[in-house]
Amino acid sequence: MTQVMHHVILFLSAFSCVFCNTDDIGISVTPSLDAGPINWKQTITITCTWTPGKFKFADILVGAESIFNHPVYADIVNLEDPEARLYFTQDPDVGTAELIIKDITKEDESQYTCSVSRIGPGGSVTLEVLEPPTAGVTGLTATPDFTSVHLTWEAVEGATNYNVAWRAAGTEAWTDVDVAGTEHTFEGLNVASDYEAKATASNPAGIRDGIEPAETTFTTKDNRPPHPVGGLNVHEADYNATTITLSWELQDNIDENRIITGITAAAVKEGAAEGDPAVVIDPQELGADATSVTFELPGAGDYVFTITTNNDFSAGVETSMTEIHTVKETTDPPTPEPTTPEPTKKPTTEPKKEPTTAAKEEPEVEIDIGDGGETIVCGDTRAIQPLPNTQAILKCTKHDDSAINPADIVWSFQAGDADAVEQTQIIASEIGEVANDNKSSILTIKNVDANSVGTYSCSAGENSTTCTYTVSVTTTDSTGGVAHFALSGFLSLAILLIALF
Repeated sequence: MTQVMHHVILFLSAFSCVFCNTDDIGISVTPSLDAGPINWKQTITITCTWTPGKFKFADILVGAESIFNHPVYADIVNLEDPEARLYFTQDPDVGTAELIIKDITKEDESQYTCSVSRIGPGGSVTLEVLEPPTAGVTGLTATPDFTSVHLTWEAVEGATNYNVAWRAAGTEAWTDVDVAGTEHTFEGLNVASDYEAKATASNPAGIRDGIEPAETTFTTKDNRPPHPVGGLNVHEADYNATTITLSWELQDNIDENRIITGITAAAVKEGAAEGDPAVVIDPQELGADATSVTFELPGAGDYVFTITTNNDFSAGVETSMTEIHTVKETTDPPTPEPTTPEPTKKPTTEPKKEPTTAAKEEPEVEIDIGDGGETIVCGDTRAIQPLPNTQAILKCTKHDDSAINPADIVWSFQAGDADAVEQTQIIASEIGEVANDNKSSILTIKNVDANSVGTYSCSAGENSTTCTYTVSVTTTDSTGGVAHFALSGFLSLAILLIALF
């Protein structure tokens, strides 16, 4: 039957209902209204029943308006879609009709009446919907004690229940309880510990989406006495000073979050002899985070310094650390005893030596090795007189911290006023042989004779000052020896003469 025909029949029924019996119409709601308002977001079904008969069709009035003409519901109902939020269906042959409303809200609150053509309006129900509170909890306050916390908050309109909870800071699990009022006390907490608390408002309809709980944090009171200070040390400004500074650290208390309300620093000078009274220096009251104190002492003696940590629960508990320090009579540093100087030795007379060719004194010359290194000073030119027909070994040695390669040290030889002979010619003419180790260049004169007499020089490149010495033949009754030619800096020349008899 079309909706148009349905409206026509309803219209005609108003004139033909002469002997109407409205008691013949029944109405019910699922879920039942006996328990009170319907919680929001539920699906309800309003059912109408009547005695079937010819031209008896049902309508549901919302207030005084047919559901088919209602400004909000009409378009939805006329879709005749079971999946829509409102759906109306009836079976006139059986005499039943149903109006299904999904996701019910307070906007659906009204009086719903069953009306049957040829009978008229019959039974009705008034629909009330309970929604969750529209606001969250405010004013959540925590008042902690040693092992408990008292939580209070403001009342929320529409709320009949409050869920309150606590947990230890940094943990995941909450301990919660539902209460009807606006306060609750949790017991069994730990002293001096950090916690979090939260509260949400609800009613039988639940908690509205998007409403966040009120949250707060708190720390339970600490009834533990503080630990003594650690690392107590005495510091003197000078030798036997009477101005004394003490220092310490509070890490043990920091690690356990123990409360310190103040620190007392005391000093007592002990009696110098048995029976002498001790001298008490005025104690100093310091802040809770102090880590040092300075005392001006009255003079020499033994002093006992005591540092005590305090709080409301330290009475009768040992929270002190003590250090003993002695200030001596003198305030001047000890003078070291003078040392007796060693007796002056008389000069010894050197044995007279055979005359030798006078050593030619060359001025000290600053030289550069050529690689950007430090400058060094070449030593003297030495006059050497080995025995004839013996072997002489001349050594030119670099210093340990020098970057010179001994292979780069070269030799030259000059006899009298003749032109100098380079190292290659020295080797070719068999005057001498050149060898290197990791520190030195070594020139060996294989057979000292008249051809070997002259000036030998070594150098370490073009930018190096040449270091020289002269060789002449001595008489056969002279002995061989060792002479050293030294350089201060990168390069040193050591001349080693070995006489073979």
